[in-house]
Amino acid sequence: MTVLQAAFAVVLSLLLLAVLLFAAFSVRAAFILRSSGAGGGWLVRLGRARDRDVQRWAFVAHRVTGAAIFAFLLLHVLDVALVAVSAPRFDEVHSLYGSAPMRVFECLLLFAILFHTFNGLRLLLLDLAELDLAAARRLLHVAVALTVVAGTVAGIVILRPEVT
Repeated sequence: MTVLQAAFAVVLSLLLLAVLLFAAFSVRAAFILRSSGAGGGWLVRLGRARDRDVQRWAFVAHRVTGAAIFAFLLLHVLDVALVAVSAPRFDEVHSLYGSAPMRVFECLLLFAILFHTFNGLRLLLLDLAELDLAAARRLLHVAVALTVVAGTVAGIVILRPEVT
């Protein structure tokens, strides 16, 4: 691994750490702000989630995936800008994208992009059509199902060179 590749890996690791910290903060805030009169611990309450609770977790997931996408976008702008500095250095950094850990990362990023997109379209539809809570729940199930199906199919394509 070259120095430039190591620097890229360090920056990527720091961004991933920042996203994980943001996710932990968002989940913690969702638990603290949860105004549930239900008794029991948080695991018990989570098992008895109401529609409003499911929507809250969809909001948290939307927020975290948005932060992850933004963090990667910042890194991607920097690594693509290397082409203006030196084409060989650009190729050097981009050779990392073919490695197994980066392929797994790309799959996770793809799932984040897909969920964020489908959930964003769901939110747009909810705003435009003024649908009720039951329709919001059904649309969330559709968004998650589309994410899983499209992400799995694309993930197989992304990971195929590492598996075969």
